[in-house]
Amino acid sequence: MKFVDSKLFGRIHSPESIEELLTLVKQHTPERRNVYFWRGQSNIQWAIHSSAYRRLKRTMSEVTEWQMQHYEKHLLEHATHQGYRYDNSRKLTDLELLAKLQHHGAATRLIDFSRSIMVGLWFACSSEPEQAGLLFGFHSHFVGGGENRGGVTDYVEVFKEIENGNNPIVWHPPVVSKRIASQNAQFLYSQVVENSIGSLALSDSLDPYISINISPSFKKLALKELSETFDIHHLTLFPDIDGFGYASSFRFDEYQNERW
Repeated sequence: MKFVDSKLFGRIHSPESIEELLTLVKQHTPERRNVYFWRGQSNIQWAIHSSAYRRLKRTMSEVTEWQMQHYEKHLLEHATHQGYRYDNSRKLTDLELLAKLQHHGAATRLIDFSRSIMVGLWFACSSEPEQAGLLFGFHSHFVGGGENRGGVTDYVEVFKEIENGNNPIVWHPPVVSKRIASQNAQFLYSQVVENSIGSLALSDSLDPYISINISPSFKKLALKELSETFDIHHLTLFPDIDGFGYASSFRFDEYQNERW
């Protein structure tokens, strides 16, 4: 398997097929359960930042935890005032509301991951076709929280939970939108930190993550195989009117969404 040198992640593997990718992942942690949360980014030069961090960074030279909390509390207040706190007559908790806002394009501290490596791969390939992408797997051994647990949902309690943490918290959201279900969504969040690969808190102990280069040639190959073999494409990952509208826009050929 090929290796490449990356600015943020050092010397990393660069598979040329889905078979090579799966073999690599199976070999990464033979001494632990092979469970990861996957994030795909279409450009390997991008650090691991939340959308809220990137939004605040537009006007601030430094983003602190206090600034993040102030921003998200204001976002929750504004969204509640606009009536977005309720979904099918059910009142959403703070984290559920943040998750809903995130999946409709709002900037929050929640960082999108998926429990499916194939979904992560699609996001690594879905744009910037001329640039190498990143498939980033964070091992479940190095996170707080747990699978299918409600966890802390009140925002005031959220930042108390992460105040002194060296690991991110994982949260499996309930299905408050079709996108969350279709993308096998899992969120990671932490206090705001500054490290070599982004603003997500990472453990300094054993290697908690795996970084994989997705070359432009592999992007093209993977998108075709993901669609034809795994039925993973824009319409299946974004099964709502916004996703349908985007997939039916000028950005795509007339029959690009058809599988046969």
